[in-house]
Amino acid sequence: MDPRKQRSQARLYAAALGLAADRPMSELSVTQIAEAAGVHRSTFYEHADSPQSLVEAALTAELDLLRDALMSDRSDAATSLDTVTRGVLEHVLRHADIYRRELSDGGGALHAMLSRHFRGTSEALIERGRVAIDIAVEGTPRSDVTDAAARFLADGTVGLIDGWLRLPHPQVEQFLRLYAALLPDWWPHRPAV
Repeated sequence: MDPRKQRSQARLYAAALGLAADRPMSELSVTQIAEAAGVHRSTFYEHADSPQSLVEAALTAELDLLRDALMSDRSDAATSLDTVTRGVLEHVLRHADIYRRELSDGGGALHAMLSRHFRGTSEALIERGRVAIDIAVEGTPRSDVTDAAARFLADGTVGLIDGWLRLPHPQVEQFLRLYAALLPDWWPHRPAV
């Protein structure tokens, strides 16, 4: 992407996240975001087709940086996953107003986005051999078990984040203790302390 387009994208992302912190994504308009970013409406459409997709793209871009760091981390899987999970939780807290509103007890717009992202990360770790799902279920192909396990972990993680954000003062360590206690044995993690 050329530098001019990158600058426009950064301004649009910042404007979209700033506005979405104050109101539901469904109430955002292209005009509001373009004006807040200091760009023309046509520039908006070079980066997204709707305000919701722009907010999701801005959040996903931050999560992608965390995933990239995880994939290049040469620590053992449990250490790498602890580091990236902390990063994800800090990301969620930075955008807590958006996530609280848009996760909306499993039916919100961001539930599916987070689930897809977490599932994609799990699948990448499995493909690279950093996570092994050694579960056999009679009559179920191994690939279906692996897919189900990745989906189960992704949706469960999003549900836990949703509940955690509804606490009066969510703390990262509090989440990590509960998460470690709930994670299945096949997922690399540090035991709950």
